Amino acid sequence: MSYHLRAAVDQMKEYYIQKLIEAGIYQAADEILYTLTLTELETLVARLNRP
Repeated sequence: MSYHLRAAVDQMKEYYIQKLIEAGIYQAADEILYTLTLTELETLVARLNRP
């Protein structure tokens, strides 16, 4: 069960990282992206969607 949870979290993190890269805020080489938590990534992406 914990494997599935870890895989889901990793998948969501990758999704949010790709959104930030596509928005041009970060580049794929920015290592900081891969050290952020899922919550931190969600917050950054949510800020993109604010008017």
